[in-house]
Amino acid sequence: MKNKIIITAGGTSEKIDNVRKITNSSSGKLGKIIAEKLLEEKDSSIERIYYICSKNALKPISSKIQIIEIVSTNDLQEVIERLLKEENITYFIHSMAVSDYTVDFVTNAKRLAININNNRDCDVYDLICNNADNYNDNKISSNEDDLIIKLKKTPKIISIIKKLSPQTHLVGFKLLDGVSEQELIDVAIKLKDKNKCDLVVANDLQHIREGVHQALIIRKNNDYIRAAGKEDIAEKLVKEMFIQN
Repeated sequence: MKNKIIITAGGTSEKIDNVRKITNSSSGKLGKIIAEKLLEEKDSSIERIYYICSKNALKPISSKIQIIEIVSTNDLQEVIERLLKEENITYFIHSMAVSDYTVDFVTNAKRLAININNNRDCDVYDLICNNADNYNDNKISSNEDDLIIKLKKTPKIISIIKKLSPQTHLVGFKLLDGVSEQELIDVAIKLKDKNKCDLVVANDLQHIREGVHQALIIRKNNDYIRAAGKEDIAEKLVKEMFIQN
């Protein structure tokens, strides 16, 4: 049986209003290179790659690749849940930079203060967390002062993958910034164990900014190999995936 593979790449965006959004700078370049490396080395064993990405992410081109564009974390979750329920996915490479937070509500300091003053018998924390006086406009006026955006956590997408498809070989990614190598390893191992990943690619943003994308590919037994540059990361990752599975 040929393999069906999911790759997520790029970043999600969370809507503030119909014009503004919260997003990140992930280009999806590594996800694109991984997809290309898979087809270069394992083409005959691959039936389909579902490439889930943001609109502006870099995209591989192949008749075996189905591009699925998403915007928000919620969109991503819906697509993943559908594919994992409908398809027998052999490998899942979750390289997308998923937003940790989405917008709960938007208000401003004056409106929030009035709401608190008008409800002095209520708990202030509850008033702030469940503020009823919010903007419902399609576009918030640019004349507003002291705008306040309350965020709430998004679902941890990586946590649902093995729950829905225990047999799928899962590759997780962890990105930290300016930490020691040991801390990076420790955090990546926690991600691996918590979400039952088969491999984790651990990166430090400081190295990426400096021009050399270094990574540690951490195995199930907590051993790891080093890779330097996106091509090297992709090549070594593909080899590790097919060795383990």
